[in-house]
Amino acid sequence: MIEALSRGDVYILCPNNDVTTEMDHRRIQWNVGDIVENRPALSRWHIDYAGEYQQFIDL
Repeated sequence: MIEALSRGDVYILCPNNDVTTEMDHRRIQWNVGDIVENRPALSRWHIDYAGEYQQFIDL
C-alpha cells in the first residue's frame, strides 16, 4: 500500500493471493460494465450472464 501511495495511485488493490492482478483488473472491468450496460449488480454470479462473463474473463 505504501508503495502505491508513494506513486500517487488513487486506487489501491489489495491482493488476496487468490487471483492474479490481471484477473482482478478483468473483474473490475466487468463490474463497471454492470453499471454501464445496466446489468444486475455482481452479474458475474447471475445465471443469465455466466456464459458471457466466462468468455470475457477468458480473453
